Amino acid sequence: MYKRQQKEVAFAADKVIVVVEEVVDEELIRRDPNRTLIPGLIVDAVVHEPYGAHPSYVQGYYDRDNDFYLKWDEWSRDQATTEAWLEEWVYALPDRAAYLEKLGRATLDRLAPGSLPAEPINYGRYSSEQ
Repeated sequence: MYKRQQKEVAFAADKVIVVVEEVVDEELIRRDPNRTLIPGLIVDAVVHEPYGAHPSYVQGYYDRDNDFYLKWDEWSRDQATTEAWLEEWVYALPDRAAYLEKLGRATLDRLAPGSLPAEPINYGRYSSEQ
C-alpha cells in the first residue's frame, strides 16, 4: 500500500493499530515531524513487532525479502500448495517469535541493510511572538 493510501485508510478507519520496528521517545518524533505518516491523535494502539512487515521491507531496518516473494509466487499458484504453506507458516506457529525462528538468523542477517545515515536537518524553531 502506498504511503498516501495508508494515511487515507487510517483516517477513514474506526480503529488504528500501528505496528512499529522500534518505539522511540516522543521528542524524537517531534524533532522530525515530516517523517510522521499517521498522526498520534488517530492511533488507538502501537504494537512493537520487529520484522513485522516481513517479507516486505522497513527502510533502515531490513530489506525486502525477494527470495521469499519469488517462492510465494510459486506456492500461491495452486490451492493445495497455498493451504500447505498457510499450515506451515501461519497456523502451526504459535506466535511471531516462532515465525522469526523458522525464518532463520541467516535470512534476517541477509536482509540487514548497510549503513547510509541521512544528513541532519534544521527545521528551525519559530516563536508565535514576533
